[in-house]
Amino acid sequence: MSIQIKGYIATSADGYIAAKDGSVDFLTPFQNIDCGYNDFIKDIDVVVMGRKTYEVITSFDGEWPYPNQKGFIVSSDHNLELVHPSLSRWSLEPSELVSYLEEHFNGNVWVVGGTQLQNAFIENNFLNSLEIYVMPILLGDGIPLFPSFNTNPRQLKSISAETIQNQIIKKIYVF
Repeated sequence: MSIQIKGYIATSADGYIAAKDGSVDFLTPFQNIDCGYNDFIKDIDVVVMGRKTYEVITSFDGEWPYPNQKGFIVSSDHNLELVHPSLSRWSLEPSELVSYLEEHFNGNVWVVGGTQLQNAFIENNFLNSLEIYVMPILLGDGIPLFPSFNTNPRQLKSISAETIQNQIIKKIYVF
């Protein structure tokens, strides 16, 4: 089987994915701008996220946003309540998750939000591509898109960069 592991994430112009309290309210003014999310998500077979991202998503009003994808929540919390039948909790290392995904799935995997898990995938050379959407706002502080890495500098290949409605900058990299 063959999988492609992707990152797809929004950040402020100064490099934060959320405020210090985890809030992503800074994205609200831009939610009516089409950044290609619908095309992106229809090609995703599996979503993977950490516990913190899962908790943020489940705090929003509405139904589980990924009902058509198999979901893995990476967490050691054995009491974590799963809100949808498509979800499973994963408590082993990311390398073991990647091996499991390669063995049981074919297609595209999205590492949803969060810097800890996404960076673990980057550090271990698991991420194949990364789409970053830079919002025209400065937060000044918060949760950084890229906290410290436990790896050597790595050259990325820029696939494209474009401006969406003269506001959002979309950048795509491959590893």
